[in-house]
Amino acid sequence: MTALDNPNSGLFDPNTAPQEDAGPEPVVYLVDDQQAELDLLQRWCLQEGLKTETFNQAEDLLKVLHADSHGCVVADLRMPRLSGLELQAEMSRRELTIPVILVTGHGDAENCRAAFQQGVFDFIEKGFRHEEILHAINSAIRKHRRDRFRYQVRKEALDLLRKISPRETEVMLLLAGGSPLKGIAQELSISVQTASKHRGSIFTKLGIDNEVDLYKMLLAAEVNLDVGPAALIPPAP
Repeated sequence: MTALDNPNSGLFDPNTAPQEDAGPEPVVYLVDDQQAELDLLQRWCLQEGLKTETFNQAEDLLKVLHADSHGCVVADLRMPRLSGLELQAEMSRRELTIPVILVTGHGDAENCRAAFQQGVFDFIEKGFRHEEILHAINSAIRKHRRDRFRYQVRKEALDLLRKISPRETEVMLLLAGGSPLKGIAQELSISVQTASKHRGSIFTKLGIDNEVDLYKMLLAAEVNLDVGPAALIPPAP
């Protein structure tokens, strides 16, 4: 069963959050060339009940990360060969969306600014208390769970919307804008009966019952309702 099998379940609502236990068990990927630091972070995570994998260099982490990896990465900023910032940049290039937390004993404004500009989730100076790093890790995991949920709902919504014909897409836009069948018929120079037929076909293909569910699906798909029917639904990748 997919996230969109029941349109009335609330999953189309952009404010709906996934269940806390949804999806695979998250993993905290720890990367540090200093073994003592790595062992300490791993011990704190295990005490929190978090699954971990440890790496002494960023290159080894990149060998195991993939698009479905779930959790977060905690990496030292300054490491030989590939730094924490370079690791995050390479992850972005590979479109790996798992959040990255950088830790460093050499924090400064320039590194902090560069980290956030690159999309790093958090930047923490060493000397932190274990509560601080665990709070950041748990926050990153929750964000990644929400992002994964939203991505899946968007993908499934777009897959359904791609079943709609070009003419039905025109009708769908007008329905989403609140136009009655008579107004749609006048706008598209068709009969009210034909407009009603298109409306029924749209609802059948999308598995929905009314205009409210239609609007929620369009929100879930994150389509731009202002671009017009020709560019409304992006093609499948």
